[in-house]
Amino acid sequence: MSTSGPGTGPANAPARNPAPPRTGTGEPSQPARGTLLVADRVVTLGHARVDARAVLVRGSRVVWVGHDLEQAPPYRDRVDLDGCVLGPAFVDAHVHLTPTGLSETGLDLSDVTSGEELLRAVSNYAGQHTGRVIWGHGFDPHRYPDDLPGPDDLARVAEGRAVYLSRIDGHAGLVDRRTLASAPLSRAQGVERDADGHIVGLLRREANHIVRRWAVGAMDAAELAAARQHAVMLAASRGIGSVHEMGGPDIMGFDDFDRWAREKDWLIEVVPYWGGLDLEIPVSYGLRQAGGDVFLDGSLGSRTAALGAPYTDQASTRGHLEFDDDTLTDWLEEATRANLQVGVHAIGDEALRQVTRCLQTVRQRLPESGREALRKLRHRIEHAELVPADVLDELPELGVIASVQPAFEERWGGPGGMYEARLGTERARQMNPYRAFADRGIGVAFGSDTNVTPMDPWGAVHAAERRRYDEHGVSRLEAVSMHTLGGRSAARQERYVGVVRAGQRADLAAFEGDPYEAEDPRGVRCTLTVVQGRVAHGQAPLPRAGRA
Repeated sequence: MSTSGPGTGPANAPARNPAPPRTGTGEPSQPARGTLLVADRVVTLGHARVDARAVLVRGSRVVWVGHDLEQAPPYRDRVDLDGCVLGPAFVDAHVHLTPTGLSETGLDLSDVTSGEELLRAVSNYAGQHTGRVIWGHGFDPHRYPDDLPGPDDLARVAEGRAVYLSRIDGHAGLVDRRTLASAPLSRAQGVERDADGHIVGLLRREANHIVRRWAVGAMDAAELAAARQHAVMLAASRGIGSVHEMGGPDIMGFDDFDRWAREKDWLIEVVPYWGGLDLEIPVSYGLRQAGGDVFLDGSLGSRTAALGAPYTDQASTRGHLEFDDDTLTDWLEEATRANLQVGVHAIGDEALRQVTRCLQTVRQRLPESGREALRKLRHRIEHAELVPADVLDELPELGVIASVQPAFEERWGGPGGMYEARLGTERARQMNPYRAFADRGIGVAFGSDTNVTPMDPWGAVHAAERRRYDEHGVSRLEAVSMHTLGGRSAARQERYVGVVRAGQRADLAAFEGDPYEAEDPRGVRCTLTVVQGRVAHGQAPLPRAGRA
C-alpha cells in the first residue's frame, strides 16, 4: 500500500498541486480535498457498478466510485491498495465486547480438553497474573473424559482470589468456594447440590447470572477499561466497522452498558442493546432499540434451551422458558407502541414458537396501520437456531430479523457434534436454516456472539456457504451481504450506510488478495478499516478514529 499527496492524475502519477478548478461563474472552486482509495477492485454490493476500482472519501461520506481515475473529482490525497480488494466494512450483529476483551487478555479455556487440564490452566494463570478475579472463558465439557473441578479444587489453586469460569456458551459457569460463600445463591434456580447439600457442578440459569454479576463487580475498573479497548481494536483489525453490543443485567450489568451507550469515541460504531424488560433505560439514552439478549431460554450446550420434546441425551429435561406468554406479549406490545425495536434470545423450538405466538397476539391487538408499523420495526430474534416449519412461515409477515451466528454450526453441527448429541440426528439437521430464511424473504444478520465464537467475518461467511447439510447453505455473495447489509438492516441503517456508493457513509474495509472470490477466504488479512470516514485500522491520510 502506498500513499501520495494532492493530485487528480492516473495511477502512479507523481503527487502534484493542481490549480484550483474554476466553476461556471468564473470563480475558483473549493481546493481539492478528500482521499482517493485505489484498489485492485471495489465490491460495491447492491450497486450496479461492477468494474469500480476506486473510491473517493470526503469527510464521513463516499462522494465518488468509479473505474477511470481521470474522471474522479479533485482530491488531496491518494492511497494505492495494491493487491487488495475494497468493500463495505462488516457488521457483527451480536457481540459482548467486554467479555471478549477479558477473554483475549485473560484466561482462554477454549483449547482445554479435560477437567484436569482446566484446573491446571487456572493454577498456571493464578501464578502468573495479578487481579482481584480470575476470569476465564471458553471451556466446553461436551467431550471431556473426566469430571469438572469443583469449588474447593478451584479455591485451592486460586491463591486467595475469586474465580469465575464461563462455559463456551456463557450460560453456565464454575466458581470457587469463596465466591459461592459470597454470592446470594440460597434460592437461585440452576444450582446442583450433593447429598450433603453442598453446591457441585456447573451453575446454570439464575445462579450463573448471580455469580457472574458478583465477579464483574469485584473486578478492577482499569482491567475492564483495557478489555473494552482491546475488543474494539480487535474488531477493527478484522474489517468490522459496526457491532451490536448485547448488554444486560445478566451479562455485564448496567455500568458496562452505560460505557458502551454513553461514550461515542470508540474506534468503531457500537450500537447498544439493553437486555432487560425496563424500556425506560434505552429511552433515557435516546436509543431506538431495546432488548437484544432478553433471554427467553438458554443454550443447547447447557440443556437450558426450551424444547418441545425432551433432550436426546437427558430425557428428564426440555429446558426452560423464562417468561410466561402474558409477560412477553405485554412487553412486546409496549415496545411496539413506543416505536422501539426489540430483540429476544430464542434458541429452542419452544422459545421460537413462544415469541412468534406473542408477536402474532400483538399484531392482532394493533389497528391496520399499526400492523405495518410492527413490520417496519424489524423486531429481532437472536440466534433463532431450531426453527420449526410453522414458525418459518409466520416470520415474514411479522417483519422479523433473524440475527444468527454461522460459527455455531461450524463448531457444534454435523455428525457426532454437540447438536446431534443433544437433539438427535433429525432435529440437529434442522438447525440454522439460512437458505430457508433467505428464500422466504426473512432478513438475516450475521454475528459472532463473541466471546462464544471469535469475531471472524470471513470465517462466518465460509461457514454459512459450506454447510455440512447442503440444503441450508447460502452463496458467497449472499453470506457477505448478510454480514454487511444484513446488520445494517437489523439496525435500520441501510438508507445511509451498507453499500459502497456515492452519498453513503464511508464504512469500508480492504483485504489482501480477493476473499470475495477465493476458494477459501478464511485467514485473509485486513489492511485498512475506515469507519465514518476515519481510520480505525491500518494507515491512510484520513482522520484517526477513537480516542487521541
